[in-house]
Amino acid sequence: MLKTIKWLVVSVLSFIVICNVWIVGTTYHGVIEDSRELRGAEVGLVFGTSQHQVKGGSNPFFLHRVESAKQLLQTGKVEKLILSGSKDSIYYDEAEAMKAALIQQGINAEVLLLDKHGNRTIESLTRFRDVYGYNQCILITQEYHAYRSLFIANRLGLDAQCYIAETPDRRAHVWALLRELLARTKAVIDLYILPEKST
Repeated sequence: MLKTIKWLVVSVLSFIVICNVWIVGTTYHGVIEDSRELRGAEVGLVFGTSQHQVKGGSNPFFLHRVESAKQLLQTGKVEKLILSGSKDSIYYDEAEAMKAALIQQGINAEVLLLDKHGNRTIESLTRFRDVYGYNQCILITQEYHAYRSLFIANRLGLDAQCYIAETPDRRAHVWALLRELLARTKAVIDLYILPEKST
């Protein structure tokens, strides 16, 4: 029994490592830090996150994504944005929060499209393709999430690059980074093992 448990643990850990190496290794070339290296696209897709931290205060992940999205609009790398996030209630609406923040910074509301059904990365990207009818885009998120989002986009047949927003101090958000290791593994399962349940 002990040997079986050890074998299962080693197998699970090995699978997690393989998935992470696969995802990062096949997408790193499309993860762009300098906006001047972007090809440009008609639309950018901004992934939602909470506007506030659990313990209160502004969420730096949210602020940096909004800032990066604004930069791409102002430099002409994209013409409009799809703001994709979850909406749990009238009090929690990630897409509306991003829209409000961008308008406050001088962005015209007419170039902002809201997707309030982006509860998961794969849902945001699938809806981008199937509901909004686009197949080329610039994704906007932090680096830790960039590889997985680009991996999913590629699998869905999208022509995408990912512009990385500034990542807050990793030491202060270590659990978010660790969760991403498992999220990448789940992405592989969703896309290659149980694809019919992921779309």
